[in-house]
Amino acid sequence: MLLSQQLLRAYEDYKYLINRGYNRKPALDLVSARYNLKSKERLLLYRCTHSDEEIKAVKEKKVKDAEEVIVDGYNIGLTLLSVIHDDEVFICDDGFIRDLGLGKRKEKEEVFDSLLYVSEFLSLKGVRFQLILDAQISKSGEIAGKLRARGIPAVTVKKADIEVIVSGKVVVSNDFVVVMRAGKVYDLLSELVSYSGINVVPFPPNPKNL
Repeated sequence: MLLSQQLLRAYEDYKYLINRGYNRKPALDLVSARYNLKSKERLLLYRCTHSDEEIKAVKEKKVKDAEEVIVDGYNIGLTLLSVIHDDEVFICDDGFIRDLGLGKRKEKEEVFDSLLYVSEFLSLKGVRFQLILDAQISKSGEIAGKLRARGIPAVTVKKADIEVIVSGKVVVSNDFVVVMRAGKVYDLLSELVSYSGINVVPFPPNPKNL
């Protein structure tokens, strides 16, 4: 996706509105109409734009290292796949990597490989962890079973986001709602991407708050 000057102006206007307490949806509707944004551009604004207050809150939750974490499995695994496949993935203005795929690869067999890679990376760092998978997604039970067969602690639950939030542990997720409701957050995905040497485009370019 080309980050046009028009899209960047739309970002500035949208951020101005949410910084002043405007409700997100009507603010996004207004900006989208004014700049005639395409659906993907609108989605990018929605997923990657946050108020200065929200960004400050997120930064205060981040930890650089953790002895034990709980992983929002599909959230991290699917975003990592989007990075690997060079899909539309961005470093958002709160510092977290997010994609615009909306889980389009969630039923692909490579999801297992992605979760295996995440698990091996955490194990090499000596971090204790548990993978939480949403039971409503097809083949979750099968994937969890294959992971457990390799000695990886993985479980399926009805609501993965709620499970990781109420765990009281350091959370690994890039879901903004989960991040805001968690006590502490470990940005594993950014570390994985940095380690791999893959370049991810920031949105907006040169964000001031990071």
